[in-house]
Amino acid sequence: MSYFWVSGDHDWKEWVISEPEVTFTTRSEEDECLILASDGLWDVMSNADIVKYARNELRRHRRLAKTGHISAPPAWHVSRQLLRKAFEAGSSDNIAVIVVDLKSPTIRHRHQL
Repeated sequence: MSYFWVSGDHDWKEWVISEPEVTFTTRSEEDECLILASDGLWDVMSNADIVKYARNELRRHRRLAKTGHISAPPAWHVSRQLLRKAFEAGSSDNIAVIVVDLKSPTIRHRHQL
């Protein structure tokens, strides 16, 4: 796809958009995570289902991390699980998922500085 984007091939304009979908939201203390994903995820799962799943899994993996049962960050595990769910749901598009854990002790510490 990079060839078409660089060359400006107009035959692909119907399928490839250059304007991202952007939403601005005021953060609150209750916010738990930020989910950045390609339409490979959003096409096969609803916003509500993604948020509910991510919230539950983040909480579960945070508990596992506290007890030493996992070594990778909880958000990493949730990103992988969402990617797998999209694949299993039959996504036929590229799938990219990044989960940012807004309750991570590292992020909370930096925010207070």
